[in-house]
This record gives sequence, C-alpha cells and structure tokens, in this order.
Amino acid sequence: MRSSSSSSVLPSLPNARLRRPAVWIAFLAVAALSLTGCDLFGSNDDEGRRVTTDVVIANSGNFSAQDGSLTLYNPTASTATLKDIEVAFINSLAQHNGRLFVVDNTTSDNAGKITTFDTEQLGPVDQITNLQRSPRRIAFPEENKGYVTNLSRDLDDAPSNFVPDTSTVSVVDLEADSVTKRVDVGRSPEGIAAVARKAFVANSADGTLSVLDAGADTVNTTLSLPDCANPKSVFVDDENEVAVVCQGGGEQASEVLFLSPIEETIKDRVELGAPIGSANGSQSAYYSEGAEELYTISGSQAFGGNGTGEIFRIDTNANALDATLEIPQDDGLIGITAVGYDDVTQDLYVTRLPVGAGGFPLFSANGTALVLDRQGNEVTRFETGNSPGHITFLGDRQ
Repeated sequence: MRSSSSSSVLPSLPNARLRRPAVWIAFLAVAALSLTGCDLFGSNDDEGRRVTTDVVIANSGNFSAQDGSLTLYNPTASTATLKDIEVAFINSLAQHNGRLFVVDNTTSDNAGKITTFDTEQLGPVDQITNLQRSPRRIAFPEENKGYVTNLSRDLDDAPSNFVPDTSTVSVVDLEADSVTKRVDVGRSPEGIAAVARKAFVANSADGTLSVLDAGADTVNTTLSLPDCANPKSVFVDDENEVAVVCQGGGEQASEVLFLSPIEETIKDRVELGAPIGSANGSQSAYYSEGAEELYTISGSQAFGGNGTGEIFRIDTNANALDATLEIPQDDGLIGITAVGYDDVTQDLYVTRLPVGAGGFPLFSANGTALVLDRQGNEVTRFETGNSPGHITFLGDRQ
C-alpha cells in the first residue's frame, strides 16, 4: 500500500556531503556571505538542490512575550542563524506556491494571523489578519484557497473556554489574503489535510474527523474514530491515504490510522509504543513525502506527562512501524518539541528545551536542535531560538 535578523553561528563540523567542486565553490560563497551579514538564501546547484540554508525551525517563543522567530540552519556549512520576523507565538509552518506560511497567535486575546514569506529570500509577502482565536494549522485544498483550523470559536462566544461546543475552519482566499467564510467543525480542531476534493479536520477534543467538501466549503460528514484518543496530526501519504495520528491518553493507546479518502473508512491501524505529544504542544509528527515515512514523537514529559523520549518511524508504504528510536540523553535538556526528516541527507531533526529550576522546562530561553542519523545517533547539534516548535525544509523536499 502506498504539511532585522541577528546571527548566532555555531562551531562547524567536517562535512562529508560536499562532493563536487561546484558545491565547494558555493560553500565558500556562503561562508563569505555569512561573514558579511548578508542573507543566507539564494543560489541552487546544477541539480536544482538548494546549497544554502535548507532547514527552518519556528521558535514559538514565550507566549506571554509574543516573541516568535525563525532559526535558519545551513546543513552544508553547519551554521545556524536566528531571524526575527516580528510575529507572536508561532503554532505551525506550511509551504505552498513559493510561500512560507507562519501561523501564530497575537496579543493577549489569542486572536491570530498568518504572515507569509517568499521561500527564496524569506522576505515578507503579506498577512492574513481576520482569523479567529488561536489558529493552529493551514492546508491547501486548491491552488488559491487555504483552510485554517481555529482552536476555539470566538472570543465573544467563549472568553475563557478553549474547548467550546464547536470550533471553526476559516476559508482563505490566497490571492486576496482574506477570510471569505467560516465553517463550524468539532471541538478543538488541530491537524488538517486536503485530498480528493475534500479536507479532513482532526477534532482533538471529540475524537472525530470533520470531512469538508472543498468545492462547497461545507462539512459533508463527521467520522467517528473508534479508540482514537486525541487525534491531532493529519497527513496525506504517497498513495493518497489519510494518515491520522491519535496521540493517546488515559486507557487508550497511541496509534496511526490510515483511511481511504473516497470511502472514508479505516484501512489500517498502526499501534505505537507510548503516548504521542510535543513538550510545548506544537509539532508532534512529520510526514516525509520523499521517504514515504511518518515520524511521531513521545516528548511530552516536559509537562510532567508520561512521554518516553522516543521517536517512532512509520513506513507509510507498508503501513507499519519501521523503527523506535530513543532520544540521546542529556541532563541539560528535557522533552521533545518538534520533529522533521530530511530525505535528501537522511538526517532526522528533533528540538528540545533547556531544563530550569526544579527540573521543569525553561520557556524563556533558547532551545537545542539535535541532528540524528537513521539509527538515532547524534550527528551534531545547534542552538535555536526560544521554545522551538515546528520544523520544515525549504525547496522541493516535501
């Protein structure tokens, strides 16, 4: 079977990936640019692969400070750069049509906006500002249409309640960068994915999926997910199956469900060995289209939860658990906050928080990104910004 900048350059490691003279030239050019403070984004090599900064980590920031930022990591030069993009608390990242979409909460009322940047230079393009409270994820059912899940319905309807009776999906015109409609879905919608002229919304508080008609922008059906506790992340795999990550909780185990988008029925279930979750409630799963693999993390022990510090790799071609990797131990770090897999270099990226007083995580200090090989061994690490929460890769990698 078949989602004004300041720099902090870290020590380099010998890099065995520089194979061609052209790449060495590009490496020297990038090094010169970084020394002069120029933008790290730019040229591609003759195979079309970007040879400057590839990896983008969204630093959610301290929620009360509303100081989200990006860390740009160049795997060729092994350097990291912190970029202030003047957003609030970042919930997620997504790419579409040459734009990077940064979804964040703004101000104390948790109203939200999406800021878009071009993926070549990360220059700001536009903002979508008339979203509802706490937008979480965005998916793209059509070239010029976006669907945004909103964690709660409206500040006036539920001023202190993040789990109202219904929440919404905002329909966004991507040409005008404005909301054209809001669709009621279930409670606490999180992940969303679009396929077959439909969009599948994970209602985490209900254990259901709302299925939207992507043409009419209406809910056609609401699917019950038996024994699926806290569905959060939704992806479409290479065979156009809908993969739903059930994070687990209480007596219910974590698992990944594979559904037929046409029949809207469960085809396979893959049980995982521990509750799934991010230490700061952000990115707990990542789908690599190039590798046909889904990665999930058990990283929520930062909140006193029962996460195990493990990473689960699911083969979405076979719909089976391929490997369980243990996170390298470090007394100065706690939890796992985000995960991403680079199918070009076959490196796995995970981000972690520093340990503060009493063994609790620090949400007001910079985090750490670990780069692991496929066996889970640490290759290198670098510093991120405050509370790293989402990982993506620029270019044509996903």
